[in-house]
Amino acid sequence: MTRETKAGAVPAMQPIRLTAILTHPVQYYAPWFRHIAARCRDIDLTVLYATQPTAEQQGAGFGQPFQWDVPLTDGYRCRVLRPSRPGESVHSDRFWGLDVPEIASAIRESRPHIALIPGWHSVTLARALWACRRQGIPTLYRGDTNLGTAPTDWRRWPWTLRTRLLLGRFDGYLSVGQHARAYLRRFGARDSLMWDAPHCIDTEFFGRAAAAHQTPEARQAARAAFGLPRSAFVALFAGKLEPKKRPLDLVRAIARMTPPVSLLMVGAGELEAECRAEARKLGVELHWAGFLNQTQLGRVYAAADCLALPSDWGETWGLVVNEALASGLPCVVSDRVGCAPDLITPGQTGEVFAAGDVAALARSLERVRARLRAGHDAVPACRARAEMYSFAAATAGLVAACVTLARPHTVVGATADEEEILT
Repeated sequence: MTRETKAGAVPAMQPIRLTAILTHPVQYYAPWFRHIAARCRDIDLTVLYATQPTAEQQGAGFGQPFQWDVPLTDGYRCRVLRPSRPGESVHSDRFWGLDVPEIASAIRESRPHIALIPGWHSVTLARALWACRRQGIPTLYRGDTNLGTAPTDWRRWPWTLRTRLLLGRFDGYLSVGQHARAYLRRFGARDSLMWDAPHCIDTEFFGRAAAAHQTPEARQAARAAFGLPRSAFVALFAGKLEPKKRPLDLVRAIARMTPPVSLLMVGAGELEAECRAEARKLGVELHWAGFLNQTQLGRVYAAADCLALPSDWGETWGLVVNEALASGLPCVVSDRVGCAPDLITPGQTGEVFAAGDVAALARSLERVRARLRAGHDAVPACRARAEMYSFAAATAGLVAACVTLARPHTVVGATADEEEILT
């Protein structure tokens, strides 16, 4: 049986009106929404953004104010409910950081058959979930929380109770990867109400951007731009310099490796000064690029030999790994990085090591370097893996979920890529 909204079940040949609710425009979601709007005939998409952060709010944790240099609201139907206000935060560690009660009326006005909500890390998203339940609108969950993020002290019991309660209020679940699926199962989600909609990026954008710098001459020019030696093995760190990403582990691992090896750090954050000091102390050849925006990353990935992400459980996925793989770059990640079991096949797309084990991180980097010196070309395997986590794959799962929850018929308008994935 298909749950009906107050407006009734969706006629078989009518596109499903899907409303996605987010706190703010996100550089990874916007191109996926454009893909859906342009290529998915089964879904009539509306995106509601609670607010648009200022450059200062966007830059929290990055060490500087900025706005993303790629379009975030073009190419699909969306609405920003109101401007941001002083003191507000759109970051996921601040539940009360953004409270927009207008979300309930905006959902009603969009007249959805089904709604997509990425969790409840903001009170605004919790309001959206309750509004959908009051209005009889089926809801889909898509988040990357995993069991590794569970508190280990007295907070574990209330966290477990709250998670079970809130997840149970959704009608269906989109799994972004293996850790996310295990989390959903742990809290009672049935396999029949789960669909794979993997974490994805604009693989064409990153592949094209890196390819422009991957001829021998262009690659050497990219290295020169960052002050990197021509022949050194270059390990790349890209992201916020914050405790959960454990950048100091990487500095210490590089110090254990046989020269010539260089570390290129792209990003900013609270651990920058400590990373610089540790590199000086250990004699690590460290090159800083600072914060770089989306359109500047292709040259970075082309200049490096390997991406390293030594994070702890707080790294619930690690979309920077998707970016690097799409650019043809192998990745060394800790076993606590959410994407590790999905994206990394040791010896092919990179290596996995035990989080916090600096010696194991150094050995993993050495294995990648040894394969490179032996003439192994990791680019095809890396790009092939990135393509498995594509907009088409995520959209196929989304369509299947919407079809099941919002109307009783099979897919009639999926693109060729999505039909292949669905079958």
